Amino acid sequence: MLGSSLKNLVIYSKDMVKLGKVTDFEINPDEMNVTHLILELEDQAAKEIFGKSPKLRHAKGRVAVLLIENLKDAIILKQSIKDLKDTIEKL
Repeated sequence: MLGSSLKNLVIYSKDMVKLGKVTDFEINPDEMNVTHLILELEDQAAKEIFGKSPKLRHAKGRVAVLLIENLKDAIILKQSIKDLKDTIEKL
């Protein structure tokens, strides 16, 4: 899979709540692997995860690739949206 094919890929929680889409990813240059995905979160998902809705633009978050359960036409994470509150880092 090409890195460019990750861009704009939709991402869901384990309970199939649409979180948003991938806008970028982080690479560990020492090990040459992808470590995190950068997400543009849907307003409702941002409210559930961060406790508030963004005012002017979409909220961004960072999620470790270790949380990916399935990667095909979309990305499905291993955790439900309630469990993601402590695992998605606000950017």
